[in-house]
Amino acid sequence: MALEVLRMTRCRHGERTVVSLAGEVDADNVSEVRACLAEAVRTYGPRLVVDLSGLTFIDTTGLGVLVRQLAALRERDGTMALVAPDGQVLRRLRRTNLAPLFPIYDTLGQALD
Repeated sequence: MALEVLRMTRCRHGERTVVSLAGEVDADNVSEVRACLAEAVRTYGPRLVVDLSGLTFIDTTGLGVLVRQLAALRERDGTMALVAPDGQVLRRLRRTNLAPLFPIYDTLGQALD
C-alpha cells in the first residue's frame, strides 16, 4: 500500500492567502500543516483560505489544527474559510460538528469572490 505524500502550497490572492493541501493530513504530518498555516499568517496577514479540495484524508489531529488556527485568527480579527467540495473531508467536518465554525465553499473561486 503506497502512502500518499502531503503537498502544501501557499499563494497570495489580493488581501487573502490561500494555502492548498493535497494528499493526506494525519498525526504523522500535522506539525508541518500547523507550521505552514502559521507561516502564511505571519507572512501575509490574518485573512486565510485553506483549500482542502486536494485532500484524500484528514484525521482528527488535522481537524484540530484547523480549529486552533481559526481561533488564533479570530483573536486577531482575522478570517478563515475552507474549500471542501463534497467528499470525505466535508463529511468528516460535518460528522464532527465542525462545519458550522467555518465558511465552507465548493470551489476556490467561490471562496475568493
